[in-house]
Amino acid sequence: MKKSCFLQSVIFGTIIIAAVIYLVETKFNEWFLEPGKELVLDEIVSDWTSELSFVNNSAEKDSLKSLLIFYVDKIETLDEVISLDEKSFLKEFGQIIEDSVISKTEISKLTMLMKKELNEKPKSN
Repeated sequence: MKKSCFLQSVIFGTIIIAAVIYLVETKFNEWFLEPGKELVLDEIVSDWTSELSFVNNSAEKDSLKSLLIFYVDKIETLDEVISLDEKSFLKEFGQIIEDSVISKTEISKLTMLMKKELNEKPKSN
């Protein structure tokens, strides 16, 4: 390969990589995160009754649904999506629905965990 061809390919490759990085950093939320959140929220709303039919119907079940919708709606960055499995809110959510009975104390505990995790979020400018 000639030196000029190599130099041109390095320059064009750098420009293309920079353009992709710029688009991902500036348009990620608009193109991927927001539509993804809408999809997840629609699934929560539409499948709530069928997926959690084993949980007793109560006001606490409706509160649990509202908390989950609020929690997903507050996701703002890709890092938050990646770290969702580590969050104690979602772990506690899974434990609460296991026994099919949701109590007010469990809802209170989940609300406190959500507030704690939202307060620990770094503030975006």
